[in-house]
Amino acid sequence: TAALYDRIGAIEGFAADVAHELKNPLTSLASAIEMIARAPDDATRQKLMGLARADVKRIDRLITDISDASRLDAELSRETRGEIDLSHLLKTIMEVYDVTERGKDVAVTLDDELPPGIRVMGRDERLGQVFRNLIDNAISFSPAGSAIRITARKQHAFVRVTVEDSGPGIPPDNLESIFERFYTERPGDPFGKNSGLGLSIARQITQNAGGRIWAENREPHGARFVVELPIING
Repeated sequence: TAALYDRIGAIEGFAADVAHELKNPLTSLASAIEMIARAPDDATRQKLMGLARADVKRIDRLITDISDASRLDAELSRETRGEIDLSHLLKTIMEVYDVTERGKDVAVTLDDELPPGIRVMGRDERLGQVFRNLIDNAISFSPAGSAIRITARKQHAFVRVTVEDSGPGIPPDNLESIFERFYTERPGDPFGKNSGLGLSIARQITQNAGGRIWAENREPHGARFVVELPIING
């Protein structure tokens, strides 16, 4: 009964967050459409149309990511976990990034220090989603010409994977709040490009695999995201 009430409370909280996040672009879209009819010239109309398109893009992104997030909890509870060769998973992800257009001149490197045969428990598609999210975030915050470094090593009974960038870092007060739903403080990021659900989903997947994820700042600048997963052998 307690678990059921917790689940109901979580659903109600998620619904309230969704309503709040959708209301902002809908209100902006309604205002833009209303003002288009009264625009004095073509330049003003084109500017308002640009705002309307941005609002539509934001709503589309929100609906897609909200749909994914709403299904995640149920899917994680039903999915059968298995043993994952984390070295193989990370190398496969790197192969994809090597041939993918990033839209920015940023190098992505992998330093795999894991002993052979190390396994963790989970779903490779889900854990791959975690690392892709962290790498995409790092790319979005990294200046052109910089590098993102991924490191994997054994840390006692855990595998620790870090993703480091040379961006502006994270305000100290936000090192934990960035994992909350709909956190979207991204200076200079195109409007509507991010829903603020990526890191929340990454934490949910990591915790379901028995691990944890957190963020740190690097010196002199940059951010470091750390994923720690329990080793099931070795």
